[in-house]
Amino acid sequence: MKLEVALAVLVSVFVIVIASYNCKVVQFIFGDSLSDVGNNDKLTKSLARANLPWYGIDFGNGMPNGRFTNGRTPIRVIDASLSEDVILENGVNYASGGGGILNETGGLLVQKFSLYKQIELFQGTQGLIKAQIGTPATEKFFQESRYVVALGSNDFINNYLMPV
Repeated sequence: MKLEVALAVLVSVFVIVIASYNCKVVQFIFGDSLSDVGNNDKLTKSLARANLPWYGIDFGNGMPNGRFTNGRTPIRVIDASLSEDVILENGVNYASGGGGILNETGGLLVQKFSLYKQIELFQGTQGLIKAQIGTPATEKFFQESRYVVALGSNDFINNYLMPV
């Protein structure tokens, strides 16, 4: 009986310690339509927008949400704890449907973010964070962050299969 009580107390303490330990990971995501969470819907001239009725039918309120999927993006499936609200807690998703490694990839889509543009936006984010928390904290913040680069299929499709 004493062993059972001691074990129950130990497990309870262990659960409380684990629950109080914050191990949140900040992610910066660079990608194409497989990772785009609605960025292209804010580009007014883009022909690559996920605002048709079937995008998002199995996610949230069942309405189009800017994702090129009817549910969660692969990045969200891998890490379901992500939120797009607070940069310092979660990071930023720069992914853009139609984007590619090469600047000219997706040129027929009029407006999209290539990897180069996504990196430019990331540099702007670095500057904003540096202004908020200072240089040493910013360096530590970005060293401890996780980076996801998931693009290249548009480069293959648009430049190899459909050369201009």
